Amino acid sequence: MTLTTQFITILSMIGGGMFVGASLDTFERFFHKRKRSWLEAVYQLSFWLFQAAFLFYLLYLANYGELRVYVFVAILCGYAAYRALFQNFYLNTLERMISIGLAIIRFFKKTIYYLIFVPAKSIIFLIISLLLGVYKILLKGIIILFLVVFYPIRIVFQLIWRLLPKNMKNYLRHLAGFLGKIKNTMNNWFKRIKK
Repeated sequence: MTLTTQFITILSMIGGGMFVGASLDTFERFFHKRKRSWLEAVYQLSFWLFQAAFLFYLLYLANYGELRVYVFVAILCGYAAYRALFQNFYLNTLERMISIGLAIIRFFKKTIYYLIFVPAKSIIFLIISLLLGVYKILLKGIIILFLVVFYPIRIVFQLIWRLLPKNMKNYLRHLAGFLGKIKNTMNNWFKRIKK
């Protein structure tokens, strides 16, 4: 292994150590309020597998994956350099980026709410109100039409009723009462059958 390859490997591993430190802070920032569960184990395992895969990929690009002791020392140096020099700057930048991201998400949520949800709700409410108004108008129109059409028929039946003899009126009243009793009896039977 040439000196150039070793130098590139050391620089790559120092950069990889810094990346691991930044990734660890990012991971802790987003998952700091975790409950101990199997999902926590999956998160942690996935995170460290990704870090190991990334570092090995850097090592493969630098020297085709040859492990030396100085590789681990370089990773530790990169991590320590990140913690000493760049951690505060990175955490402040991360917090600003999170604040900007949350502000953008809130903006889009409010935009969608006021441009889509509120107008759609108003349109649906307007359509329902119009349909109810049309329904009431049609119902009143049908009732008025029914009264207008059947008013002459009612007058004719009232005239016929006045012209009927008294015994015929009594017979019809008796028949109506009898039919009412039959109707009540049938209703009672249906209720018993349903039970």
